[in-house]
Amino acid sequence: MESPFILGINGSPHHEGITCELLNLVLSGASEAGAETRVVHLYDLNIIHEPGHYSQNPLKAVPAEMPHDGIVELYPEILRADGLVFATPVYWANMSGVMKDFIDHLTPLENDGFKLEGKIAAFIAASKENERGLEMAVMSMVTALAQMGVLIPPNSVMWYPGGWNTISKKVNSWAKEDAPKVGRNMVKLIGILKKNKIKWSS
Repeated sequence: MESPFILGINGSPHHEGITCELLNLVLSGASEAGAETRVVHLYDLNIIHEPGHYSQNPLKAVPAEMPHDGIVELYPEILRADGLVFATPVYWANMSGVMKDFIDHLTPLENDGFKLEGKIAAFIAASKENERGLEMAVMSMVTALAQMGVLIPPNSVMWYPGGWNTISKKVNSWAKEDAPKVGRNMVKLIGILKKNKIKWSS
């Protein structure tokens, strides 16, 4: 069976900050489980704002009608990917502007036959400080992508900082602890789905 491919989307301007660290932990777990992985740094791309065709004429809200920019050039890799990992810093209780641009650019893929349906996805929101709004930021991504039809494995919605207490131990950074497991579980779920083809829209 062909190795699964998981694409990581870094919505931070920094390649070595906490956002990218968590993203790389997910991808390292996936790589250990046999996946091919790649990171895309959105701040390195030339991005043109999504033109908003859908609200005026949904027939124009298709990939061929999008302005040609760095995200549109990624469409083949997005479509090839079995899994996507979205990672953003938290800016004013929401995702970064480039991550919003990226998600907006996925609208034509949804409108043109739900092209992301059945792909596996994980989500990360990170803040250097204990800024309020981490949950709001990560759930803004989850809401959009769930509508587009992605599947979200257990523990795949992560934010940092954040800890928890269990009956057996105290975990100071559950996102760092869960991230490699999430990568491995993405690969497991992709393998199951490849063996058991599902027609989600039927």
